Amino acid sequence: MTTLALALDYAARGFAVFPLLEKRKEPATSRGFKDATTNPATIRRWWGGIHNYNIGIATGLASGVWVFDVDGSIGAFALAELEAKHGPLSKTLCSTTSAGTHFWFRATGPLQKSEDRVGPKLDVRADGGYAVVPPSVHPDGPVYRWTNDRPPAVAPEWLVKLAKQRPGAPKIIIPEATCRRQGSPGAYGQAALDGEYEVLAKTPPGRRNHQLNLSTFRLYQLAAGGELEDAAIEAAMIQACVANGLVADDGLRSVEKTIQSARAGLQCPRGRAPR
Repeated sequence: MTTLALALDYAARGFAVFPLLEKRKEPATSRGFKDATTNPATIRRWWGGIHNYNIGIATGLASGVWVFDVDGSIGAFALAELEAKHGPLSKTLCSTTSAGTHFWFRATGPLQKSEDRVGPKLDVRADGGYAVVPPSVHPDGPVYRWTNDRPPAVAPEWLVKLAKQRPGAPKIIIPEATCRRQGSPGAYGQAALDGEYEVLAKTPPGRRNHQLNLSTFRLYQLAAGGELEDAAIEAAMIQACVANGLVADDGLRSVEKTIQSARAGLQCPRGRAPR
């Protein structure tokens, strides 16, 4: 099916659609999701021309659905912990993103969009927001795809309750540091990770962001040298920033940006000194 045909199909199912820039997540209209519609004539005008727009859906009561966005390995770890505590998610419509999964649930009442309120890398796309749908193309290249054809289910009560809770510092789940090599190099990398975590977790205000950049840079040097996995570094550094209050003060997104900047350490590999 063409993108136009799919946009019309979404609208026929009650989803209010609007165009996103080609291979982007940003709206192609001035009012974004507020322009979303199920009107076939408007949809044909948007997708019937020369532009190969991505498709966005206004989430929440506007379309009768909301999206639970599980992003990357940290989001997957966080979800696994929540399911172990509360029970599994309802079997529902799902789509893949560039590095995660969108779980599509039926909107049974008002629910505001939020980021990281349920947990780290666990976002809610609901009233006041939107989600990208297949066959849109992610800015990094992957194509959004449906993984099943189930109808949107009602989300479990525990998830809705968490989505409505007051904002607070997220609880971070730290995966065990997985090393690229077996044996003693793993122990060396783990020791370095633990040491940088302790230093950063105890760093006082005024020096926290600098220390975050320095510690993360050093650890990514070890990752480039084969001593640590990237995901373990990111998770540990975020946890340390929860402990020292930087996440609460500056927000998780700001911390993540500093971590991404410190990936420059990958260009300067190092490992333990040879004996």
